[in-house]
Amino acid sequence: MHAPLKRYSLDVIQEIISLHPEIKSVQLILHDVALNWRQKYGTHESITSHFEEALDQEVPLKIKHYLRNDFLQLQPEDLIAGEHQVWSFTSKVTMADDTFRHIPMMNFHPLQEATLEDIIGFIELSEPSTKGAILSSGRYFHYYGYTLLSEDEWLQFNARFLMPVILVSPRYIGHRLRDGYSTLRLTSDTTFKPKVPELIDKSYIFYQ
Repeated sequence: MHAPLKRYSLDVIQEIISLHPEIKSVQLILHDVALNWRQKYGTHESITSHFEEALDQEVPLKIKHYLRNDFLQLQPEDLIAGEHQVWSFTSKVTMADDTFRHIPMMNFHPLQEATLEDIIGFIELSEPSTKGAILSSGRYFHYYGYTLLSEDEWLQFNARFLMPVILVSPRYIGHRLRDGYSTLRLTSDTTFKPKVPELIDKSYIFYQ
């Protein structure tokens, strides 16, 4: 009996795009990776003495737009990055009528220890009637929903995940609100992000 093939973040996002023929194009960004602000400053004193740095907003090194069919043909080896750089998918997609929608995406990076069961339990509560997938990012987990969101629905989606406090870093959502889209990593870096996000066993969640 053969082991099931592993599926990664690019596979999951391509599946979502394939299910929505009304999507015209998508966007990827190339950006640096390093220790994040919370990893560098873990005490009250170090945090308060680096408030200015907390407001820094990362600017993408490169932005790539892909038409739907071109993105569906994309292979991991096409996503070439430099040292300490990765490619990330952005949630904001362009529709056939040139309006925008969002793919629900969340980066679980809790302030306190939270289990996968905690994460699944909250998704089941907050995202009813939605199919989703959870991937292991190495340290924590990524979530992709399969139902497209309007701008207002995307804002509400982000707000809901702030409510439990322990599941998502408010810094992640703060950066995403400032950018106007969510981002999740597609590739890896040998030093800071060594694992390509991978679909975990039994990670597909169907809600009634």
